Amino acid sequence: MIELMITLFIVGILAAIGLPSLKSFSQGSRLIAASNEMVSALHVARSEAIKQNVAVSVCASSDAKTCGAAATWKDGWIVFVDSGYTLTNTGAACTGPNTDCLLRVHEGFDNSQLKITGVDPNSVAVKSLTFTSRGLPLAANGSQTSAVFSVCGLDDSGSTSVSRAVVVSVAGRVRVSDNTAVISCP
Repeated sequence: MIELMITLFIVGILAAIGLPSLKSFSQGSRLIAASNEMVSALHVARSEAIKQNVAVSVCASSDAKTCGAAATWKDGWIVFVDSGYTLTNTGAACTGPNTDCLLRVHEGFDNSQLKITGVDPNSVAVKSLTFTSRGLPLAANGSQTSAVFSVCGLDDSGSTSVSRAVVVSVAGRVRVSDNTAVISCP
């Protein structure tokens, strides 16, 4: 009986130490997966723009078909050929060269402790990013830009516990950063 009580006591101590670590490990893994999915979408958009010699856009979308004015990156995003730089006609299937069509869809995250925001160098919210046929990123107004997408993991109190940034340079290079100076989380 004493041996059983000692074993239960040791298991209780290990569980008390291990469970919080397991939760933070799980949240960190979700954060890495979300930022990697954003990097993948941006890489696809840039490479397809260069390959097809046409503009390709990435935008926040809640319906997986159109760019949403009220959509957030957490709601999901789409990658599509945008030959007229209009951010429209995104839900159609690809039928031929230089036709606006949907290339990739990323469904939203249902994790309430994950937040994804995008900002340009002037701290203006980024809802879309278009890559030219030369692989250069453009803002929605058509000017060349860079962007930082902050992927933030929140704890139970709403404070940031882990974060990463997906950085798009003005030359179109996409990379992941852990530099807290570029990450803007709540």
